[in-house]
Amino acid sequence: MSQSSDDEYREWVRRLRDQSRRDAESLVPRPDYPVFGLAAPALTPAVLLHQSHSGFPVVVALRYGWWETATGPHVTVTSAAPKAEIRAASSVPGVPASFTYGPPVRDPERDLIREIDAERKRVAVHTGVDQDEPAEPPRYTRETLPIGDALVCRHGTMWAARLIDGSPEVIVTISGHGADPDLVRLEPVTDLAPMLAARNEVFGRLRERRRAMPPPVLEPAEGVAAWRALADFSLASNARIRQAARSGREPRMPVGSGPMRAALWQRAVRERQRFAGGSATTADGAVTAVINHVGHLDDRAAWFGTDARLREAAIDQTLRRALLADSVPSEPAQDAWDRYWSEHLAWLRLDPQAADRLAPARNRDTLADYWLRAWARWAATA
Repeated sequence: MSQSSDDEYREWVRRLRDQSRRDAESLVPRPDYPVFGLAAPALTPAVLLHQSHSGFPVVVALRYGWWETATGPHVTVTSAAPKAEIRAASSVPGVPASFTYGPPVRDPERDLIREIDAERKRVAVHTGVDQDEPAEPPRYTRETLPIGDALVCRHGTMWAARLIDGSPEVIVTISGHGADPDLVRLEPVTDLAPMLAARNEVFGRLRERRRAMPPPVLEPAEGVAAWRALADFSLASNARIRQAARSGREPRMPVGSGPMRAALWQRAVRERQRFAGGSATTADGAVTAVINHVGHLDDRAAWFGTDARLREAAIDQTLRRALLADSVPSEPAQDAWDRYWSEHLAWLRLDPQAADRLAPARNRDTLADYWLRAWARWAATA
């Protein structure tokens, strides 16, 4: 049975509250490392964001300032456990009963510019204002700030700082814009519950804003052309992600890319239903399979990125076969993908504590190799 937009919104609110309850439970009595927040300047609201590993919070970020403003002031204070022993809740094959977790060791300068990239992305997503990349490169300095000795990165109007020789129990990183780092002061935070409540309010307000925005206007397209528009959009996003990874940066997506992708996706689902009938869920699964197929080729087949003719033919045949059930020269590779994707979905549905989880993973890897070889044979003769 379909739901109205109001029904969907109420369901979204219920899920958000359930998630906040689970977050609260995971954060009490943990985390067992110090968490710092903003003592000055006085910015509200203070919103909790955190990253967990096996249900244990390993990164706690508190973001201060009004989310809907593009110029700030905003400050985010992140407390991370440099190394923590985590007890697994139950026995999972391949994972010991306890293990040591710590943030990945990277160049601290790269960490700071990625913090700035993340802040710039948050501003773009929540305000619709995409700030241009500054012409000058990031500038790194070691400074004595009110918060202590820190490595500081400045890039345009944004900055990030990491405390040097601070507490061995926690890594503290601060990022922001519209707030002078020379005025920032920190204090320990012992009660995270108000930040969880503020997150509910802020996310609900942002959701209301998104619901009130008109949907993106798409260029007219039907059938395979509609699927191709979605595939091209997804491939362009993949290219930006790869480029960012090569440079050690966070990917930058154009403002409105989320709603645009959603609109392209839903149109592709409707076209699948128009051609093949069936439920929206079945059609969504078909779109998911084909976009993943093209994306996997983009990631794993060298010829896909270097030979425009083969790339175009592979995309066209994949879309026509999936939407129109056309017989295509790459049929063996298409069949191999169907087997791999079916196995992959079965693997995702497994209970993560199942004793035989690793066996289907090995089978899945074998099918992936077979699929890639089938495409290689097609490319050699196409």
